[in-house]
Amino acid sequence: MFVYLSKMLPNLIYPAGFILLLLLLGLFLCRSAGAKNRMMGFLALFVFIAGNKLPGAFLIRKLEQTYPPYNGSQKADAIVVLGGGTVTKSDPRQIVEVNGAGDRVIYAVQLYRSGAADKLLLGGSYITWRDGVVSTEGGSVSSPASEMAELMRMFDVPEEALIIQDHSVNTAEEAVDDAEILRELGCEKIILVSSATHMRRAVALFEKQGLDVIPAPTDFSFSDQEWENFLRFDWASSYTFFIPTVGNMEAFQGAIKEYLGYFVYKMRGWL
Repeated sequence: MFVYLSKMLPNLIYPAGFILLLLLLGLFLCRSAGAKNRMMGFLALFVFIAGNKLPGAFLIRKLEQTYPPYNGSQKADAIVVLGGGTVTKSDPRQIVEVNGAGDRVIYAVQLYRSGAADKLLLGGSYITWRDGVVSTEGGSVSSPASEMAELMRMFDVPEEALIIQDHSVNTAEEAVDDAEILRELGCEKIILVSSATHMRRAVALFEKQGLDVIPAPTDFSFSDQEWENFLRFDWASSYTFFIPTVGNMEAFQGAIKEYLGYFVYKMRGWL
């Protein structure tokens, strides 16, 4: 039930759902012209804030600076890669593809090749009620974990280095299920690979399981140079500070999702 509610309810406060909610409230509850005008004014303000490039960017930047990049000086018993960066191989796709978080797979392979650890634990499963039974071209049930393994084999990572955990459907379950496997293998220190925005929540979850966690964030939205350029104001690009875009709303939603997830996990005692 928690997984279902955690996927359904937040959509009511994410920009698209919240805008729809405001429109419905204005349509059915605001009887007077003044009330409708106030609702429309609030809606316009919300669209301006959520669609402006600054709020989402500042929230994301704050999340991405939670942990510094992995410097390569520490070794671990295993590299743990969180699921979420792959797209299933299914017609017309000819290979397992990567999405915006696919840097996790590439970076984990690079860490493995550099000798950071000799095991790669890959976690994650699809949610059947939302995604359906996600099958491969051969008919077997696919998962983010198995898809990451397939990609890593393409990078010549040996089979004996890959450990697949394909039961967990969210980060909290992934931490619990991964920790059980790691304890069975005698692994105490891990390098944790995930998107930089996700690392604050992910590290806390794995540390709650008693593991010694070395954060290895990747999939950064901004480099330091890009951030300086982003904040630079000039008249030619001034419109980007004032005209809302769907892309800015998506960034704002991604940041809200992480802060909300951290708050809910904290309230449930998982952190």
